[in-house]
Amino acid sequence: MSLALHDLLICCRRLENEKAVERRKEIENFKRLLRDSETVLQLDRNSDSKQGKQLNWDAVFSVLQKYFQKEMKNLQLTKPNASASTQTTRQKKMQEVGSLVKYFIRCANRRGPRLKCQELLIYVLEIIRDPTSCAAYGSDCSSILLKDILSVRKYWCEISQQQWSGTFL
Repeated sequence: MSLALHDLLICCRRLENEKAVERRKEIENFKRLLRDSETVLQLDRNSDSKQGKQLNWDAVFSVLQKYFQKEMKNLQLTKPNASASTQTTRQKKMQEVGSLVKYFIRCANRRGPRLKCQELLIYVLEIIRDPTSCAAYGSDCSSILLKDILSVRKYWCEISQQQWSGTFL
C-alpha cells in the first residue's frame, strides 16, 4: 500500500471515531488527501482493478456514509429549542457535512464513474425518504441525482427497471 493510501486509511479510521471532536479534526485532513494527485491516482487504480482487499473509492464512500450518519444522529440529538447562534452553527455544520459528501462523489467520478451506481442510489434514496434528512440535504441529493447519477450514461444501464419505476415516478 502506498504512503498516500496508508494516510487515507488512517484518516478513514479516525472518521469512524465515536468522538465528534476527533471526527471534526480529521475532516480537513480528509479533504487534503482528496486533493492529493497521488491519492486520487491510487484510488482510481484500485477501483479499476476491482481487487477486493485494496482501499478504493467505494470503500472510502462507505466510511464517509457512516461518518454522515453519525453526524446526522448527533445533530438530531441536540436540543431543538437552542439559541439562535446555536441554530446557526448547527445549520452550518449540516451544510458542511452535506457538501463534503457531494464533493467526495464529484472527486471520485471526475475522471469517469468509479463509484457503484447502486451505492449512490441507496445513499440518495435514504436521505430523500427521511423527512428530517430530506429537509437538510434534499437539495444536495437532487444535485447528486441529476449531475452525478442520471447524467452518467454508464449508470443508466445499472439502474434496474424496478428502481426506475419505483424511485423516479
